[in-house]
Amino acid sequence: MSKEYRKMSFNKSELDLGIRKASTKPKLVRIYQPTYQLTSKKPFNVEDVQKILKRIVDSELEVVEYSDKVVPELCITLSENIRNTIKEENYDRYRIIVAVTIGQRRQQSVHIYQSFLWDHERDRFVSHNFENAQIYANVVVYGIYFD
Repeated sequence: MSKEYRKMSFNKSELDLGIRKASTKPKLVRIYQPTYQLTSKKPFNVEDVQKILKRIVDSELEVVEYSDKVVPELCITLSENIRNTIKEENYDRYRIIVAVTIGQRRQQSVHIYQSFLWDHERDRFVSHNFENAQIYANVVVYGIYFD
């Protein structure tokens, strides 16, 4: 144990040399000006996202029948497809959030609530409702400005 301690110990002269060497070289510090960007180069376009959403949801859910085993996986794959398609549009500085709700249609009403901290000037959302004889679906896409 004492040999290991000696290997790791330093002389006072070694420490003094290290301090002198470090103090002789001036460190250059780069100073950058803030680059706050409050607007996007390509803002979230609600009309384009609405067309994408309608096209994907209608084609995917057109012939789907409700099944407890199929619907959870369908929600995940549908939300991933929508998110990836919208990300291909390259909306600058936007985080894309997709919420998909699918349920069985049985003469009932449904209320879906979602709440966020919202910037009314930059954040956007698009929703689409789909119904057939078996199921109903509610899909909401949020474009949250990410600065």
